[in-house]
Amino acid sequence: MKKLFFRHLSPHMHDRKYTTILSYIVLSLLFISLGSCGYSSKSLLRSNVRSIYVPIFDNNTFRRGYEFDLTKAVRDQILLRTRLNIVDKDEADSILFGKIYRVNENALIEDTKDNIVESRVSIGVDIRWVDKRTGRTIVERKNIKRPTEFIVRRNETLSSASNEAFVRVAQGIVEAMEEDW
Repeated sequence: MKKLFFRHLSPHMHDRKYTTILSYIVLSLLFISLGSCGYSSKSLLRSNVRSIYVPIFDNNTFRRGYEFDLTKAVRDQILLRTRLNIVDKDEADSILFGKIYRVNENALIEDTKDNIVESRVSIGVDIRWVDKRTGRTIVERKNIKRPTEFIVRRNETLSSASNEAFVRVAQGIVEAMEEDW
């Protein structure tokens, strides 16, 4: 087969063609290997921490009950996106403390009669994740927030937007818990 394919080429051209094809193959493999750098199926959380206790977050705002909803959303995201087991305080390797320090609602669009058409709710949170065995802080992040918009004419409310904001902030908290690469 090789002879049939290259039979019309001179021996000198055969070597050049072979070298060119081999160069393309090597370069392709090099680009494929470089393109895959940095990707891993390994967990982004510290491997020596296997369990976590998440107490009810503190709430330094006038919005009562948000601390329960946010704590539930954080626990759900930890279960969904990490390999950590949520356990009681006495059994935990680590504890995640959190504090809601701000809840803002801003009107984005009003109609001609000053009725709110579109609004935004933003929940600001500080966290501190502590290794209970050593007492050392694993991660401390201030000002984690993820604003969520809602449209009144679609019967969306502050309550429905807050629920979405809890999930989005919880996702941001789990991302903050991940190790820096």
